[in-house]
Amino acid sequence: AISALNDYRDRAADASNPQKRKPLVTGAISPPFALWAAIILAAAMVVLFIPYGPVSLALACVFLALGFAYDLGVKSTPFSGLMLGLAFPTIPLLAWDIFARLTPALFTALPLGLFLGIGLHLADALPDAEADAAAGVRGLTQVLGNYAPLACWIAFASAIILCAVLIPFTPTPPRQWVVALVGIGATLLLLAAIFTFRAPSLPDGAHFKRHFLLLVTDALLLVVAWFLAVAV
Repeated sequence: AISALNDYRDRAADASNPQKRKPLVTGAISPPFALWAAIILAAAMVVLFIPYGPVSLALACVFLALGFAYDLGVKSTPFSGLMLGLAFPTIPLLAWDIFARLTPALFTALPLGLFLGIGLHLADALPDAEADAAAGVRGLTQVLGNYAPLACWIAFASAIILCAVLIPFTPTPPRQWVVALVGIGATLLLLAAIFTFRAPSLPDGAHFKRHFLLLVTDALLLVVAWFLAVAV
């Protein structure tokens, strides 16, 4: 639903970018189809989550509302990364409410998701920063300007520090060592991503892509560290 609405809203901007060959741009689907898909899928989500109870339904609706807010204009403001950072943590909380039970420790997903959401948003937006600015987008990447990569790395470093803080509270010493090792791996990946981004020998497209993939892998490692520290 969120993706369909996003493509519906961006169809004009996507059409002006020859590198974006999305279904609405190529004519594979029509704009009304995309809009109705968003509406029907959103309604289906609400209906399907009702049997899981009010907390799960509320969390799912929060995620949907944040996604729709992002599509409907927030992504063109400095609050763009914040929307993703608030949306990401609702997923593990939703999973635990459905399949197990929520505990206070699980809410450490909120700062972790905020750091990773902002970091990944900036990493994803960096390749298109100039083109988006030319199209009138005034998102977090455009506001930060040349400091956007640094802010991205600080967000990931903050997530690494958070996982390190959780080590003393991890239930067993063997698991504490595993969390520490995963955290070290995440730190090395972050350093590799910074080096890749700043490598002069790589063409622009390649260094952006490798930088993003390294940070996605880094985010997955940090999620594993958090999972081992508080959720298992």
